Amino acid sequence: MKKRPLASLATSDARVASLTGHHCPQTGWWSADEDVDARFIAEGDVMPAVNGRPAHWTLCAEAPIR
Repeated sequence: MKKRPLASLATSDARVASLTGHHCPQTGWWSADEDVDARFIAEGDVMPAVNGRPAHWTLCAEAPIR
């Protein structure tokens, strides 16, 4: 799979972002545009797909309240 530089994924408020198939750049709670629930992903883990489809992941500012 060809990897795109993460700089092209930066959001306007400079949050950390990643794509399915990339290694997680930072441990924390991540949310995907296509998913309602945040997931805890450790640094170095491969970012998962959502419902079998690639996703754009954004690091949450805070841990989700359950």
